[in-house]
Amino acid sequence: MMSNQYQLLIKTAGASGVICRQTYDGEDRLNVRDLSTRVTIQVRVSEISPYRHTLLLEGAEYQILNVTSH
Repeated sequence: MMSNQYQLLIKTAGASGVICRQTYDGEDRLNVRDLSTRVTIQVRVSEISPYRHTLLLEGAEYQILNVTSH
């Protein structure tokens, strides 16, 4: 069974900068910061919400603008 692909539209948090698209498998796990508790957790890409999470990649924090499945 093949999982869905998810596309995240992200930009560097707190900065007006370049907006990037990243594509991941729905079962991949990424580090995010929960916006309400400020706790860093690892969640499946299919469970990421731009309203609840900030993406953490390679030591940088990214605002999640949109998540779409393909």
